[in-house]
Amino acid sequence: MGKDYHLKHTGADLLSKTINFLRFPLIVGVVFIHTDFSHIVLAGVKQIDFVNFPIFTSVFFLFSKIIFEVCVPLFYFISGFLFFYRTEGFSIQIYFKKLKDRFRSLFIPYIFWNFVVLLFFFLAQAFFAGSLISGVNKPIVDYSVMDWIWSFWDTSKVNPHLEKTLPANSPFWFIRDLMVVVVFSPLLYWLVKKLGVFVLALLGLLWLYNPYFYLPGISTVSFFFFTAGAYFSIYKKDFVLLMKPLLPWAAGLFVFIVAAEFYFFGERCWSYLYCASVMVGLLFSIALSARFIEKGYWQPNSFLAEGSFFIFAYHRLPLVFVIKFLFYIIRPQSEVSFLLLYIACPAAVITLGLLGYRVLKNMLPRFTAIICGGR
Repeated sequence: MGKDYHLKHTGADLLSKTINFLRFPLIVGVVFIHTDFSHIVLAGVKQIDFVNFPIFTSVFFLFSKIIFEVCVPLFYFISGFLFFYRTEGFSIQIYFKKLKDRFRSLFIPYIFWNFVVLLFFFLAQAFFAGSLISGVNKPIVDYSVMDWIWSFWDTSKVNPHLEKTLPANSPFWFIRDLMVVVVFSPLLYWLVKKLGVFVLALLGLLWLYNPYFYLPGISTVSFFFFTAGAYFSIYKKDFVLLMKPLLPWAAGLFVFIVAAEFYFFGERCWSYLYCASVMVGLLFSIALSARFIEKGYWQPNSFLAEGSFFIFAYHRLPLVFVIKFLFYIIRPQSEVSFLLLYIACPAAVITLGLLGYRVLKNMLPRFTAIICGGR
């Protein structure tokens, strides 16, 4: 583990394949995280009381609240690694070139997809007020200039009753926080070069102390995991070659921590178990993917990897409507029906997303590339 593994041709090939392979399952995990039935209300009636469905509740908690929680930190880790990948030094010229690249890959899609959501709500408020729309939020037609600006950053400034500080397209808090970290990348580079693993320890302790710390644009999870990925890239260490041999150890420990999270749910120590499961889950995900790719059992699919960003960008609103529609049609009342819906809802949204991406890419390839950040 202490050996300095420098990137080699074969190692770089496995590294690239592992990163590309992970993109799609990580996005699937994000969609499952957002597949939450707890706030589904039809005709004024809440559709599920989790206490009455312990099997479904356990499955939902296992995947959406534990296993898939590794997805966002792992995305930040990969983003940090790729940001500094094959970068010799970090001059002002390199910094501005990277900012220009991220303007295309992050900022333009960020503006577009948040605007799409705002446009949808504007049309819904205009034509479906009282039925599709609750009427709780401020009408977009009444937005001031500052309301519009805040909607792209923190909608709670427009609608104070909202508890979370999210942009209009809520999953894009990830992109928002990533853009902030990118702006601070020269500082992070300097700290990693001067302090090495000590800066990771410091940021890791901050994340461990408060893993749920989110100010609009500033989060402990984004800074810690982006910097962790950057560390491997700056010191030219292939994290896949380092983590792959640890698969048996990581698998056993991950199962043990997940079981402990179930047992100690609601206890004060749960937050630390959560952090441990994310860290070990990240290691396990990378090691498992690399091992199976190396043996030829898994291979990255270029279409799924390319379409992952489109699914991430579009999925939130369709997922809400698919959940409500299927609840209205099926009227679930059993463990089996809830479990089937838990699989069917994200599966339908992901399938529709891939079909939509295929159609757009074939009909409007340049436009699709722009709204997906060149992916």
